Amino acid sequence: MFDDLREITSAFEQVTKRLRAIETNERAEVTGAVKVVTFANLPAAGQAGRVMYVSDGRKLGEGAGAGTGCPVYDDSVAWRRYSDDSTVAV
Repeated sequence: MFDDLREITSAFEQVTKRLRAIETNERAEVTGAVKVVTFANLPAAGQAGRVMYVSDGRKLGEGAGAGTGCPVYDDSVAWRRYSDDSTVAV
């Protein structure tokens, strides 16, 4: 019986450890905010995978100087809008 209790305790500890790892990974994937910057403060492109929100960036159909903001990503060459992959502008 003592061996069974030890095995149950060990199995319970393993399951608990796995659940904590899953919980930590899920939290890591959803925490943190996308950095919001103006076009003038957008860093130079060159580090693929970065994501930001340009608060004065233009969406499709918005005129020059009338941008209401858009999410962008760094493709290592330029900052591009998610909507159409064009280079972000204000």
